[in-house]
Parts: sequence; structure tokens; C-alpha cells
Amino acid sequence: MAPPASATDVSYSILSFDQLEGWETDDHAAALRAFLNTCGDMKDVDWRNICAYARSDPDPRQFFELLFRPVLIEDGNEAMFTGYFEPELDGDLYPSDRYRYPVYAMPPEAKANNPWLTRRDILDTDVMKGRGLEIAYVDDPVELFFLQIQGSGRIRLPDGNYLRVGYRGANGHPYRSIGVELVRRGVYDPHQVSAEVIKNWVRRNPDDGRELLYHNPSYVFF
Repeated sequence: MAPPASATDVSYSILSFDQLEGWETDDHAAALRAFLNTCGDMKDVDWRNICAYARSDPDPRQFFELLFRPVLIEDGNEAMFTGYFEPELDGDLYPSDRYRYPVYAMPPEAKANNPWLTRRDILDTDVMKGRGLEIAYVDDPVELFFLQIQGSGRIRLPDGNYLRVGYRGANGHPYRSIGVELVRRGVYDPHQVSAEVIKNWVRRNPDDGRELLYHNPSYVFF
């Protein structure tokens, strides 16, 4: 195996769009729609201007060719492509009968003390109440649990807008896998466990499911 490349081994080359294989026949309109899904989250003034232009219904191909440049990054190794999953939850900025589960910002004492309270302590006491730490409220505690595992995601608000949340910190307790715990209990074999299987089991078994989530004492703030 080749040694890892150092910063001096990496080269950057500005290309023209006609050097991109398949660019001419690509679905530029789909790319522009994907760009519009996230460009509103970028707060820099230059990005805000680009996003405003993207919303003015420009020709998609001309939009990218005018405002972007393809860059070839090489380090002598074969390129590897990865993906990033971003969960999407239904929520609101205000609590209601449907949206009852808060997404919390990090309290200062959790940042100062490591470890701080456990997941059970945070959720079963009033330690977080009345402090204005609620960023939003969602309708599913199981999806909120997996949002914490993922570390970031989007909350779809009732008016159709989105609120993006990102990892701010944790309570300092080690993460314990609830999938491994279900296998230990003999509920599933290892090959059967997935995020959807776990979610469905917790929902079918609300009391035991709540206790299962407490098996993981780690709690993530946004």
C-alpha cells in the first residue's frame, strides 16, 4: 500500500467544462434543483447572491458554467467517492400535541463538565426545562435518537421551509450501540440488525423501546 500523500503531493488543476466527460449531456436542471435544496443554508453574502440568482430560473447549464469552475485534485492515487446521509425529520419551532420532542442546544454546564448528565437524566428530569435551549420540536423520538447518531440533519417545518441542525457537542458519556444490545438480548441475530429494524422494534414496544434508547447514555446537542 502506498504511503499517504502529504499536502505537497496534492495538485490542483482548473479545467474547462468541456473537459468533463458527459457534461454536455448531463441533467443540468436536476443539478440546479439539488443546488436550490441547500443553497439557502449558506450565509456568506456571495453565496446568498448566487442562491438568489439560482432562484431566478436561469438556464441551468449556463448557471453552472458562469459561476463555477471544475477543479481536478490529484494525489497519485485512484479517486474514491463517498456519500453522506442526512436525515430529514418533521418538526416545528413551537411545541404542540404533535411536535413534543425538543432538539436541544448545548447547555453551558454540559460543555464545562465532561461527562455531564446521562441521556436518562436529561430526558427524565427538568434540567433542560424553561431555559430557551429548544432549537425545534419534532414528532418522533426515535428519529431524533438517530439524528443524534448521525450528527446533523434537516427539520422540515409546517410552512415547507427547512431548518438544518449540526453537531454542537455531547454530554461526554460513551456511545453504546442499541443494535448490539438487541443482539445481546437475543431479539435479533447480527445480520438482521439495521437502523430501520431498530426503529420498528422501538415503535412496536414503546415501554421497552424507551428503555432501550436509555441503554445509550450519550446525548448529542446541536
